Amino acid sequence: MTEPLPPDRADKRIADLVAVAFALIIVLYAASGPLSEFVRWVIANATDGFDEMSRRDQRLVLREHWLGAAHRSFEQGFLLPTGLIIGLPITLSFVVSALTLHKRPGLRRVNWGMAVLSVAVFAAWIAKIFVSDAGMVPSVSGVDYVAFLLAMVLTLYLTYRMYGGFIVGFSIFWIVYFFARGWLPEWAGILAGSEATIAQNLRTMVLNFWAQTGGMFGQPVQVVTGNVLIFIVFGAILMGSGAGDLLMKIANRLTGGLTGGAAHAAVASSALFGTLSGAAISNVVSTGVMTIPVIKKSGFKPAFSGAVEAAASTGGQIMPPVMGVVAFFVAGQIGLEYRYIVVAAVIPAIFYYLGTFLAVYFEARRLGIGALPDDARPQLTRGEWVQTLVFLVPLGVLSYFLFVQPSVPKAGFYGLVAALCSTLALFPDFRSREKVWGAFVQAGRMAASIVVIVTAIGLIVGLIQTSGFAGRLSLLLAQVADGPLFMVLLIVAFGAIVLGMGLPPGATYFIIVIALSSGIDTVGIAPLTLHLFVVFFAMMSTVTPPVALAAFAAAPIAGADPVRTGFEAAKIALAGFLIPFVFVYHPAVLYKLQVVFEWFGEGAAGSRAMIDIATVSWADLGWIIIAFTLAMWLIASALAGFDRARLSATERLARVALGLACLWPQMIIAGPAALAGLALIIRERAAQRKTVEAMT
Repeated sequence: MTEPLPPDRADKRIADLVAVAFALIIVLYAASGPLSEFVRWVIANATDGFDEMSRRDQRLVLREHWLGAAHRSFEQGFLLPTGLIIGLPITLSFVVSALTLHKRPGLRRVNWGMAVLSVAVFAAWIAKIFVSDAGMVPSVSGVDYVAFLLAMVLTLYLTYRMYGGFIVGFSIFWIVYFFARGWLPEWAGILAGSEATIAQNLRTMVLNFWAQTGGMFGQPVQVVTGNVLIFIVFGAILMGSGAGDLLMKIANRLTGGLTGGAAHAAVASSALFGTLSGAAISNVVSTGVMTIPVIKKSGFKPAFSGAVEAAASTGGQIMPPVMGVVAFFVAGQIGLEYRYIVVAAVIPAIFYYLGTFLAVYFEARRLGIGALPDDARPQLTRGEWVQTLVFLVPLGVLSYFLFVQPSVPKAGFYGLVAALCSTLALFPDFRSREKVWGAFVQAGRMAASIVVIVTAIGLIVGLIQTSGFAGRLSLLLAQVADGPLFMVLLIVAFGAIVLGMGLPPGATYFIIVIALSSGIDTVGIAPLTLHLFVVFFAMMSTVTPPVALAAFAAAPIAGADPVRTGFEAAKIALAGFLIPFVFVYHPAVLYKLQVVFEWFGEGAAGSRAMIDIATVSWADLGWIIIAFTLAMWLIASALAGFDRARLSATERLARVALGLACLWPQMIIAGPAALAGLALIIRERAAQRKTVEAMT
């Protein structure tokens, strides 16, 4: 007779079981499209003359066939109901999070109490939405008030324990504002609002956020459950197989021979990880424990070592094809297919990592740090070269379905299938029940943590919209938008950075875009351009002091001061502050590569969210690539105070000025600035060469 598991082990086992169930449900929802196609294919091949039938007769056969009837029943009962699509992921996420929240045995009952309460509360919401879907008019009862308040408390408490007090404090601010806005005096400006009573405000909140799919159940959660979670499972399978270690070896091999090779390996590995996860803090934690000690050992200071990893990991949020959660939000907000956003982000992502590379390169030169020694550069065996297919095959499949058959869940599902098959075929150690189980557990837990924070984001967004603040802010922006475009962009950028301090980029993006709503459309540039502008500055908030989450995550690993690490990270990631302005004034950066869809045999990409791509040329793109590279060379060397030799204060100022002028929209300024900047570089190198010759 086997001994019973200790209580903490039993709770962990149950939490793991729920996490795996959650991951499998994510896969099942993503597989709904392929499953429908499979059912149709089976019935078509089992029915004589199916292809010759009219569409009406084909639909009749599909409906009456036993397999079609069973699939339709399963689809209508499980895959399509709004309550289950949104409510089931939230319920499972809260249960997983609650059961793993407190580690002390004495708080075991608290964990279970929250888990049971989560199931009861959100099951009540699912049942209510089922009734609404059946045709009942949304209404509010006394039980709804209690259930909604419990759901809100659970959301805020779990968010506080998992993400800290900043976002919870931000949520509470908007809750208080929702009830107190009618008491604010006129001089409060856009904050002054409705004169409704507290009871009326509470009823409005419950009616919108509980009896309907708003607030915690609104667009942020809907986007995540519909499009994002399958990519979490995709990345967890790859990382759980051991592909992460291979990724580190590849990065070290590719960049180890460069000046400052150890730091470049961190940049390369984070860029590669970004293609899979797109989450800055998880990138820091995943790769930083391996890269930061190596960077320090090679001679970089602790704060700079942590900052390299923070800056490089931050770029993963705009690294195609996954691009984190935010790209899916953009697609939903502007009504544009996700694949166009992926293509638009390619050159900005390259620009970002080019800037990061140059910042590290000149700092390494200043400190006299060379390449990694040969014995520190891992050699890839023939088997490991073959194992690189574990990245190429799944990403190839994922990209194919994103570009050729644009369905995000379908692309994620087929990418996951390719990843699972590749890892099992190429990594023998992964072919065990424990390893696969562990990968799905990790996927379920990561997905749960994302759903919890996005539920809180939904509450904030709902409060901003329902309180009327969004409309008043939109009107203010519409008035400001009459001014110079550059000043409007500065205001939006400043707002994104300030609001993003302590918030995930997805939260910042939604707060900025939803709050500005119609007002943001008056800025006068294409929606895709403006929304990606917001995305970039929301991303940059993770390395912008005083609250730089990615830098704060890297600092303990580096043994450095968090604030100093944040300032170093902001300096290394300087390109990220410039790139949004570059693609506003040089639209070829975002739009010229959209011609790839014509190469795939489609018509010219056209949408009100984009500019006419015929208005930008390859010459425009070629020029800005050259200009940006030169600009970053000048600015990065100026910030380091070193190129081939130490730079004087005057030359540093000149390099910064000429670098910024290279990015000017008018060639009459940018052209001469580029020539002058190039002349500065050549002159400095010639002077250094003469110095070396004189010494020898």
